[in-house]
Amino acid sequence: MDYICKIWRDDTLKKEILFSADNDVIAMQKCSAAIPDGCRATYYEITQEEKQCLTEKEPTVQKEEDQQTKAKD
Repeated sequence: MDYICKIWRDDTLKKEILFSADNDVIAMQKCSAAIPDGCRATYYEITQEEKQCLTEKEPTVQKEEDQQTKAKD
């Protein structure tokens, strides 16, 4: 099954992580391990079509967000 984990700091979306897991328990553990201190996360199952659509956009969007974050620090 495919999942998306959205990581939030306050009300700002910081990062989205796409991953696969065999079941909901493993998905919850993977998402929990990815959460930095001071953040919270939500995760949910997505379809193969949603994953494909997100992976086509993800690298460019993430690179831009990383550059903006580095510029602020």
